[in-house]
Amino acid sequence: MICIYLVRHPAVHENFKGICYGDSDVPLALGWELSLETLAIQLESLGQERPIEVWHSDLMRCAEPAHWLAARLAAATAPDKRLRERYFGTWQSVAWSDIPTEEVERAHDMLEQPSTFRPGGGETTDEVSQRALAWFHERLKHAISRNESKTIVAVAHSGSITTLCGTLLGLPPLQWTPYYLKPSQYLLIRSSDAKVEVEVA
Repeated sequence: MICIYLVRHPAVHENFKGICYGDSDVPLALGWELSLETLAIQLESLGQERPIEVWHSDLMRCAEPAHWLAARLAAATAPDKRLRERYFGTWQSVAWSDIPTEEVERAHDMLEQPSTFRPGGGETTDEVSQRALAWFHERLKHAISRNESKTIVAVAHSGSITTLCGTLLGLPPLQWTPYYLKPSQYLLIRSSDAKVEVEVA
């Protein structure tokens, strides 16, 4: 059995609001620590069952909170690029309002054509899902191989979190809405070899 606290990174700096930053490395808003305080206290309260690993996307907006949480929990940190946000190609680092209208109007195709549509020539939804899923199965396999019940934390992005949960539950992309997290929000994945449960906090 593995239990994963999957956390969306805190809000980014206000200078990047309205920007399609994708997997660009952008900083967090000042004072982001306060938004994770409740989660940190909850994880600390788990005692001997608290997480001993904090995984994270290698981008700074996930790495910084992961290291902060790890310090609170006396846990190890581990970066993994498979947890990154979607790569948005030519849309990346461009204000949403500056992306050609005919292109932005196709954004819904990320859900309606998950295997073929590439926003700005970037990643398809299925590609984001496949890399996040590979990370998950690696962690589950590791826990099963050691016959242990394990709790970990992973700090990631809206795209990688949503696609992972939707795919694990076997839902079509248009039904993934409940798993779109706000900044600093988290959900809990519990999984054995044959069963997956997802609980949004």
